[in-house]
Amino acid sequence: LARGYLNRGGLTAERFIADPFDEQGGRLYRTGDLVRWRADGQIEYLGRLDHQVKIRGFRIELGEIEAQLLAQPEVREAVVIAGEGPGATGGKRLIAYVSPHAGHTLDTAALREAVSKALPDYMIPSAIVVLENLPLNPNGKVDRKVLPEPEFANTESYEASQGEVEEALAGIWAEVLGIGQVGRNDNFFELGGDSILSLQIVTKSRRAGWKITPRQLFERQTVSALAAVAEATETIKASIRINPADEAGTMPLLPIQVEFFEQDIPVRHHWNQAALLKSRQPLHPGSLAQALEAVVHHHDALRFRYIKQVDGSWQQISGELVTRNLLWARKAASAEQLEALCNEAQRSLNLTEGPLLRGLLIDMADGAQRLLLVIHHLVIDGVSWRILLEDLEVAYSNARNDESIFLPPKTTSYQEWTHRLQSYPCEHPAELAYWQSLADMSVALPKDNPQGPNSFHHQASFTLTLDRMQTQALLKQAPAAYRTQVNDLLLTALGSALCQWSGHEKILVDLEGHGREDLYADIDLSQTVGWFTTLYPVALDPSGDLDQRIKRIKENLRRIPNRGLGYGLFKYHGTPEQREALACLPKAEVVFNYLGQLDGSFDEKTLWVLTEETVGDSIDEGAPLEHDISINGHVYEGELRLNIRYSQARYARATIEAFLEIYQRELELLIAHCTSGISAATPSDFPLARITQQELDALSLPAGQLEDLYPLSPMQSGMLFHSVF
Repeated sequence: LARGYLNRGGLTAERFIADPFDEQGGRLYRTGDLVRWRADGQIEYLGRLDHQVKIRGFRIELGEIEAQLLAQPEVREAVVIAGEGPGATGGKRLIAYVSPHAGHTLDTAALREAVSKALPDYMIPSAIVVLENLPLNPNGKVDRKVLPEPEFANTESYEASQGEVEEALAGIWAEVLGIGQVGRNDNFFELGGDSILSLQIVTKSRRAGWKITPRQLFERQTVSALAAVAEATETIKASIRINPADEAGTMPLLPIQVEFFEQDIPVRHHWNQAALLKSRQPLHPGSLAQALEAVVHHHDALRFRYIKQVDGSWQQISGELVTRNLLWARKAASAEQLEALCNEAQRSLNLTEGPLLRGLLIDMADGAQRLLLVIHHLVIDGVSWRILLEDLEVAYSNARNDESIFLPPKTTSYQEWTHRLQSYPCEHPAELAYWQSLADMSVALPKDNPQGPNSFHHQASFTLTLDRMQTQALLKQAPAAYRTQVNDLLLTALGSALCQWSGHEKILVDLEGHGREDLYADIDLSQTVGWFTTLYPVALDPSGDLDQRIKRIKENLRRIPNRGLGYGLFKYHGTPEQREALACLPKAEVVFNYLGQLDGSFDEKTLWVLTEETVGDSIDEGAPLEHDISINGHVYEGELRLNIRYSQARYARATIEAFLEIYQRELELLIAHCTSGISAATPSDFPLARITQQELDALSLPAGQLEDLYPLSPMQSGMLFHSVF
């Protein structure tokens, strides 16, 4: 036994401890076994004390939890394990298994309360399972492999849905968020929701017959509150603007499209987004070609064309359906041939003549298939991909079964949206002052070679990944601490990392938004495909301790007018004075985009899943990189992945690695802080009260018990005045 401790002084001192009963200085060996001295004088083996796990950044001795459970008089046996939680982002959770003494019953809520008096919050089991006897292996020890799976329902605060609307919404939330059940009072963001998932909720609710808006979901974050404003779609069809006449003719470019045409891009036809899919069943080329044609016919943006005018400007128009060769069918004997075919498809689009979508069905040597979808970025974004993939699957299923292809009804056209936004700068002139306030922000990053070229030819990338446990904590537990969204926390860590790396006190970054803002009652974009993305500058100020940082950055993000929609409209469609004012702002060198959770788009029911194989070159290598550093985040297979792209002609690999180490450390510190049991609120949580952070922090009521704050009515103010004076 002692051979394993040779030349390991620290471990020896930990395990071979002084014998308090030996005056000659003898030693005892700490075995790590957990036992109980029974009434008959026998020592009963219960388990191990050194089953150490890491949960949400905390190292936990499972034996310490077991000891507290065994200290309860009704408990005869107890074992604790670290098991996987539910859903794609389940992560590790503490699960306790207990058995009662004969003649006793166990109340799991009472047990949890009892151990919480002796253990910190992060050591309280998420589930306690009561068994008549714990299963034993032939050696008489607990057989952990055959312990039953627990139910993770939130039984403490769970309240079942009431009525048709609540039941429909609760089911949709559970499906999108990947959890077993949702109670009527559960908070959307505390369950792991984000702005991208909110759009999926809106879309699926509409298909189920209920109209809600993203704004309503942000303002009413529980099922019960949201159900109160949901409208049956039959009653609102007349109020939603869907004008068939808008589907033809020319239309203005959105600001993100204007920026594309302002860049010096040698090959504009080759600037795509692509998805490589692996099918769960063999795909029939004829049915797939029919489905692609139906989807392109259904979504106007996939038929857009772009014409260069004499003055150098570009015009966006509705085009005719190009049905010829939308789908290519090919064979590949190797990964190299697969990549070559993908590159051929990537270079096959044409802005002026079409098509702007290409499908490539590839039969692999092992009998498997791959489906590559390539779409020019001018007509697609992250939200649109979800809509398109759902519609393509529906269309393929119809075609394969020799049925008429029936897709969900259209919503407001891209054309109507672009025309409506032209008046935004005139309708919101006061907003310009907010953007002008960013004029003095720092932007410069510590480049190794500032004059190095910045193009896709020189692009390199790293991926920062959080494991399932950390991702689960970030999505499902951390947001509750400060009533934040995931994006708030990711940007807080990013601001801290960038300022540590660059030496700035504050820094300006560009933020990408989905752009489908809920501005007009008669506009519904939930099923509309196109490039709606907004790009706008955000000031990140990570000064102070972590508590101050989170609160400040959260509040600064809430102050952004209409989630940044107006910035590009002032910059490209405003008055000459408005355009000139924004032209003076510094140009951010970092862009950040969080795409949300992709797991829900590819569950076990879908026809296909994303593959990790190359999609080829989505963008021509001569195209410039608009930012020095581009960070794109998403959650897939339960893990947060942050992909960082940069020009290796400007930054050394070691420089970027050093930045990523800081970013990961800041994320881990933030997750540990937010899951430590802290509870706080900020002024934006109570918009009616007009309260300051200082006043909020001074309230005697704990933030966790504070549901909302309201201003006094005139009568209440008078009563208070007279009672005090």
